[in-house]
Amino acid sequence: MSTARQWVLGLDLGARSRGALAFARWLREAGEPVTSVHVLETWIRGYLRSDNYARLQTVLAAATAEMGLGSPGDIQLVEADRAEVGLARAAEGAAGLIIGRAAPSEGNALLRLGATARRVLRELPAPVIVVPPDLTAVAPGPVLIATDLEETSAGAVEFAQQFAARHRRPLELVHVGAALYNDFIDTLEPRWLAAREIYRADVVDAVREWAVERGLTGTPHVVYGEPAQQIAELARAREAALVVVGSRRLGTVARAFLSSTASALASCAACPVAVVPSR
Repeated sequence: MSTARQWVLGLDLGARSRGALAFARWLREAGEPVTSVHVLETWIRGYLRSDNYARLQTVLAAATAEMGLGSPGDIQLVEADRAEVGLARAAEGAAGLIIGRAAPSEGNALLRLGATARRVLRELPAPVIVVPPDLTAVAPGPVLIATDLEETSAGAVEFAQQFAARHRRPLELVHVGAALYNDFIDTLEPRWLAAREIYRADVVDAVREWAVERGLTGTPHVVYGEPAQQIAELARAREAALVVVGSRRLGTVARAFLSSTASALASCAACPVAVVPSR
């Protein structure tokens, strides 16, 4: 297998990169080119003597060699004012950017994505794959494409179709509908239960129609509730290799009022999550 464009691995010297390294190694073993990039923020450069700078390059080479990721020549050491700026620059024109997140799949850590990962997801210079730090092997299951049935999912669908085809994985669609659940109404008003069933039947029909229009075969998964939680649970149950989700680039004001399913999913899923910018 070969691909014209390479993947970029954002290499951190801490433990949060270990899952991203494992995923990058899997890609490379499947024949996809991967280059590793470590961003040296400008303020740090002034504190490094020349011998420390050389030592940093040695440490970076050892980190990738440990995971069988390639030779030291595959590692780029770039300088930028901030890590996300250097990563965005490196990811221009790439197949995608692979980064680790702060928190493992299990546990209740308050900091889950990490500052750099959050900022990268806001800008989305390319498709970004966020990998939990405790990932050791890519699961054997399908690629899941999660959609809200909006046109912003178009880029994500194309990305998921190509990725699944290259890696010979089934592609399964998942849509999360509104739960429309209320203890008080459900108990006292039987007509509401009937209306909810009509709504759910309409959702299933809409999902099937959306899938057919985009050439997505197979039975779609339709679940109800909080989107990130439901998608993460389904991905675990299906042993998904990757979840793909589309995302809009929101401005600063919009981000203050709108939650991001993509960021929430990337912060909690047990498998890698690809966040693909809309066209």
